[in-house]
This record gives sequence, structure tokens and C-alpha cells, in this order.
Amino acid sequence: MPAPTHSPSERHPEPPAAVGVSGEGVARSRPARLWVVLMLAFLGSVGTGAVTNGIFFITSSALGYGRRENLWMGVVFGVTYIAAALLAGPGLRALARRSERVSSRGVLAGVLGTMGLVCLLPLLAMQTRPGWIEGAVWAMVLVYSPATGVLWPIVVSFLSGGRSGKGLRSAIGRFNIVWSFSLVAAFWAMAPLLEYRPFWILAGLGVIHLGMVGMVFLLPPEPARHATGREAHPPVYVALLALFRVLMFAAYLILAAVNPLLPIITDRLGVALAWQMPVVSAWLTVRVGIFVLFERWHGWHGKWWTPWVGLAAMVVGFALTVFSPAMAGDAPDGGGIALWMLLTGLSLMGVGVAAIYCGALYYAMAVGSAEVDASGKHEAVIGLGYTAGPLLGLMALGLSSSGGTEPNPESFRVWTIVLISLASAGIGAWGWRVASRHRKGQEKSPFSGS
Repeated sequence: MPAPTHSPSERHPEPPAAVGVSGEGVARSRPARLWVVLMLAFLGSVGTGAVTNGIFFITSSALGYGRRENLWMGVVFGVTYIAAALLAGPGLRALARRSERVSSRGVLAGVLGTMGLVCLLPLLAMQTRPGWIEGAVWAMVLVYSPATGVLWPIVVSFLSGGRSGKGLRSAIGRFNIVWSFSLVAAFWAMAPLLEYRPFWILAGLGVIHLGMVGMVFLLPPEPARHATGREAHPPVYVALLALFRVLMFAAYLILAAVNPLLPIITDRLGVALAWQMPVVSAWLTVRVGIFVLFERWHGWHGKWWTPWVGLAAMVVGFALTVFSPAMAGDAPDGGGIALWMLLTGLSLMGVGVAAIYCGALYYAMAVGSAEVDASGKHEAVIGLGYTAGPLLGLMALGLSSSGGTEPNPESFRVWTIVLISLASAGIGAWGWRVASRHRKGQEKSPFSGS
């Protein structure tokens, strides 16, 4: 779900300085009630995470989509996400200038209401105009994806507003555990309906979002002013923050590349439709465990191995996941080996994305509020990851096809792994260059938002 400006995914942003939609600091000093924010995070992640990660299972099951169609849908997710990231902030401020009645709480309620209503469209089309089902799904995606780019920055501003130091880190730690666990619960809850009632899943998520509208009014109209006190941090934290933020691009590129392929991979391995989402939830479950570990154990603070281990785990996990169908073969034992390879790959991806996410978020908080102000520019970089991943998948499809024929599965797997590995290596080299310049004091972070 959240990313420190990112699941989502599934994505949530890093804690921004608490400001109203007008862009002015809010005089209110009392933070929003934590249990309300955590409940919104849990319920919101059930929806946004399930749609961001689970929509490809629904389109594969209900619409018969394959690699190409799902990858294009992934591209649409990314492009609309970028648009929301770049336009949401200025748009809200323009709206606030037109009316003093506009508040962060009101915008949040409106966004949730819109998300809830568009989730009902596919089921409504199935009941009334079956020929419109595919169009209804795409209409939902075109609205839902950018809406998440508006939703989570506001929620996290209520979480971080009025909190600092240990209190903020504790709140963020609980927040991470709550939203990430809710995704695991959502995947298991969706599984029984996937085969026969896939659009009921979306409708159920819509009802959850509509129910959240009432909860929003337990929040104050605006987030509290961000606490001004700062704790001292080692100088290396600035360089680590720059590196982790660059690697977030790679992490989301990899996730965005593999998500549209997971329904096809699990189907090729012979996993029953009702068990596909629980199997895929392996990476979500591992991510929860790493979040808990990193929240309790602080031995990774200030260490350079954390981002590189995270990136390596993502790349190796991706390769194992994509290559797992090749191990199935025709032998009875092949399916078991392939399934274990898939689970291992997914688990490594869970380790990698959790390490990179935790690092980006921790150093963003440690460096200070001026460094963590969520910006449209940084949000757009995460959106580029969402877009670039599926585009690389489509490129692999093209390279593994000839003369318009169906792509060769083996060639597709190889090209996908090669392209993603090269892209990740390039991003890693870029991150190292940026971090090295930070260490020498030669350059500001490109994602500082200032």
C-alpha cells in the first residue's frame, strides 16, 4: 500500500509536513487520533492494495486477459498515477482558493466516495449491460488509480501531523504493519469469489470505501502542524536517504512488471484459481514480517548493506518468479519444484521491497520535515516505476515474438529477466552516484522536493 511517496500498491507517501489543501501550515497542534488513522489505513489498504495488485487476477478470470492486456492495464495504472501526482496538489490548492469551505478532511471524504462508486461500475454493468463490462472495468481503473494518488498523502499527513521523534516513528511503524497486514487479509478474502463472482469483489471494496466516508469525520478538518523539533542524525543519513529514494524507483518498477504476470504464472503452474491469490500473498506476508523485524530491531540503521541487499533480493526474487513455470515441465515433481521456486522468488521480493521501503521512510523521517515534504515530482518518479515496469514487459513480448506470432514463453521469460535486471542495475548505479555526491556534499538530492 503506502510507499514513502508510493501501493499501494499500492502506495503511500512518506510523511509530509502537515499542511492544509491551501498549502498553509495549520495552527492546530493536536494530532489526529491514531486509532482513526490506523483504521482508515487498514480499510483503505484492503481496497487500494487489492485493486492495484489484484485487478490482474480479476481481469484474467473474468475477461480472459493474458500477458499483453494485463501489461497494458499496468501501463495505464502508471500513467494515470503520474498525472495525479503532478496535478493533485496544484488542483487542490486552486480549489481551496475558490472556496474557504474546502478542507483536507472534505477532500478525503470526496475521494473515498468517488472510489467507492466507481468500484460498483463493473457489477452494475454485469447486471444491466453485459456488453459494457470491459469498458466499466477500464473506467474504474482510469478513476481509481489517480484517486489513490490523492488519498494516501492526505491520510499520511493526518498520521504525521503533530507528531515527531519517537512518537512519529512509533506511529509510522504501527501504520506500516497495519496497512501491510490488511493486504494479506484482502488477498485471502478475495480468493473464494475470484472464480465465480469476481465483480462482487470490486463491489465489496466499493462498499468499504463508502463506509470509510463516515469515519473521515472523526478526523479534524486539517492535519496538525508538523512538529518543529528535530533530532540530530549522522551526516550519512542524507546520502542514504538519496540512495533509498532512487531505489524506490527500481522496487516499484519490478513490482509493476511482475504483478500483471502473476495470474498467468500461477495458472501455468496449475494452481487452482481459488488458491492463486493466497499463493501470491507470500510476498505480502513476508513484507509484514520484515516490517515488524525492522520496527523492533534497529541494527540496520546507518548501514549501507540494507539498500543493496534489498535491491538484490528484488532482482533475484523477480527472476525466480518469472522463471518458475519453466521448471514445471511434464514430470510430476516438476510442478512441486516450480511452485517452491515461485514461493521463494515472491518471498525474496517481499524482503527486498520491505527493506527498501523501510529505509526510505526511516531516513526521510530522520533527516527532517523539510526533506520529507511529499512533492509531485517525487510522486511522479514512483509513477514512472509503475509505468516503466509493464512497458519493459511489453518490450519483452515484442522481442520474443516474430511476424506478429504469439511470443515464445521461454524467450519471453529470458527477455523479461534481462530487461528488468539491466534496468535495475542502471538505477542502482544512478543511486550510487547520487549517494556518493551527497557524501561529498556536491549535490542536493533530486527527490528532496525543494
